[in-house]
Amino acid sequence: MKTLNPKGITSNSKEVREGWIFVAIRGSQTDGHDFVKEALERGASLVLVERDLGIEDPRVVKVEDTRKALGELANEFFGKPSQALKLIGITGTNGKTTTTHIIESILNKGGIPTGLIGTIYYRLGQKVYEYEGRTTPDPVKWHGTLRMMLEDGAEAVVSEVSSHALDQKRIWGTRFFATVFTNLSQDHLDYHGTMEEYFKAKLRLFEEYEWDHALINIDDPYGKRIFERLKGKALTYGKEGSLKILDFETSLKGSKLKVEWQGRSFEFFSNLRGEFQAYNLSAGILVGFLFGLDKEVLQECIKEVIVPGRFETFSKDGKLAIVDYAHTPDALEKVLITARKLTKGKLWVVFGAGGNRDRTKRPLMGAVAERWADVVVITSDNPRWEEPEDIIEDILKGIKDTAKVIVQKDRREAIKLALERAREGDVILIAGKGHEDYQEIKGVRYPFRDQDTVKEVFYVRSGKPLLPSQG
Repeated sequence: MKTLNPKGITSNSKEVREGWIFVAIRGSQTDGHDFVKEALERGASLVLVERDLGIEDPRVVKVEDTRKALGELANEFFGKPSQALKLIGITGTNGKTTTTHIIESILNKGGIPTGLIGTIYYRLGQKVYEYEGRTTPDPVKWHGTLRMMLEDGAEAVVSEVSSHALDQKRIWGTRFFATVFTNLSQDHLDYHGTMEEYFKAKLRLFEEYEWDHALINIDDPYGKRIFERLKGKALTYGKEGSLKILDFETSLKGSKLKVEWQGRSFEFFSNLRGEFQAYNLSAGILVGFLFGLDKEVLQECIKEVIVPGRFETFSKDGKLAIVDYAHTPDALEKVLITARKLTKGKLWVVFGAGGNRDRTKRPLMGAVAERWADVVVITSDNPRWEEPEDIIEDILKGIKDTAKVIVQKDRREAIKLALERAREGDVILIAGKGHEDYQEIKGVRYPFRDQDTVKEVFYVRSGKPLLPSQG
């Protein structure tokens, strides 16, 4: 799209300055078309809209899709950074954060400076551009961050790509070296409505964007559908994949993975634990092979991967506490299955569910917890604007045997209760918040980390010094 050499681009009328382009976006809460006059008064050189507003001003131009236009403008404004980088986009319900960290570790340690854009932070090496932003930022910040990383020396960037971002065209105008699909299970139905619409949003990464390689988890039923739609143009990973998982073992010490690639078998060891890591590691290893890295380099790269809030472990007096971000029925089940294998005594689970989000997954999470755990402690997650009691009631609807349930809506007290009542040989899974350092209640974010509560109970109360995460 030809521009007027703008001084800036924005979809927020409050940011408009003399010579900027304002793009009117229809959102779920507000409509940018309502602020066109304000943008013009602030000196916008061009205003893009999707519908006639009855404003007689040559600066107002109607286009078919302002979301696409914003992506195209941002891409041009920042010098098409994705074309100068080898960009890897990861989409799916679970595993995005871990997979991006695996790939970041592989490429950086393999000599390819690599940035990361995701749920926890946007960073390149030790430089953090932003903490706790959107999983996938808006178009201006997206292309702008890619440009900053490129100027700071990045040769590649690995990014989580959310279904919301794909639906809202936040990464429009981007070219990828590789796109990766992890899996699909119930989440975000408050936004997408149905699993089919949720799937269609994910599918866009593979059908609407340019890429050199598409990597698909072929063991996932939705992955099979994507592979079929791509008519064999994709590479796959899984038990029947192009990169074939031959064997996988996991324990507290880590995981051992055996795969076959292009007729040769390879064995890898990683500190990452959990049955689900077989797929996250396989996706990362396949990306490494595509970058031309050999087995020895890959092994060194995945030997020690740190992913905040993903299966972080702490131990004391024979008890094992695990902090994990699992906040969907599928993710919770997978982590519980792994935790069960590590349990000699009882398996405890402490969890809640986010407020103002998909309510239908709450009883499903309750049913999963009842099935795999011996003791279920239901508490708050981020209740947001909902009452914690209402969320807890929804979770309880999925549980038949309430005798194994303890309800404590105060999350700190719920974690303390489980840790203090547990006995030697017990495992306590604290799920739902992972890396988050806040709890959101009635529009306010209060400082809170699950890990801090675990350390307080395990280490401070025992008179031992405060220790870092043991995993």
